[in-house]
Amino acid sequence: MLNLAEALFLLALDDDEGWIAALTLDTLRYGLAAALLADLALLGKIIVEDQRVSLLDPTPVGDELLDETLTRIAESNKPRKVKYWIGALGFRKLPKQVAQRLVARGVLREEDRRYLWVVPYAVSPQQDASAKYWIKQGLRAAGLTSAKPERRAVVLVSLIKGCRLLSLVFTRDERKAASKRVDELVKGEDFGAAVAQTLGDIEAATITAARAA
Repeated sequence: MLNLAEALFLLALDDDEGWIAALTLDTLRYGLAAALLADLALLGKIIVEDQRVSLLDPTPVGDELLDETLTRIAESNKPRKVKYWIGALGFRKLPKQVAQRLVARGVLREEDRRYLWVVPYAVSPQQDASAKYWIKQGLRAAGLTSAKPERRAVVLVSLIKGCRLLSLVFTRDERKAASKRVDELVKGEDFGAAVAQTLGDIEAATITAARAA
């Protein structure tokens, strides 16, 4: 199974460019950081209380990206806010690190500095379309139907909303209805909300700096 950071990266990957659109890249790295935290929470390794991350179980899970994140949280001298960890973990090389991992796992292939789809892909060799296609289908079902989605799908759509990337999943005509449904689904989801807050704070700081210049 792909982890949430991998799924989010694949959704953001531009099929024509073979990389992440420039306007999306800085946003995405914070989303990827939040996705790592979300996966650890789903695995029962951390818990979020009052917007602060506390360690529950430091035992590695066998996923390099998640284990590196878990180690950093375990080494922290106190519980810190989700927003702090998003900033600390969202380093500029994180998207590239996730891309290389997907190449190693046989989901993507690298060619002339572009990342291209492998079909069928190694994680699910029975699938007859790209990993991105199947991820989008699951999220579209969550956002456009009344069926109760799995917890992972709710977290992923929360991250997409927080990163302002709903347009990557839903068409213009669908967006209004999907946005309303997504709002209902993601109430109380800490990670997507923390990404949105982080991006808002960055924008506010940028505006302040520009006015002061």
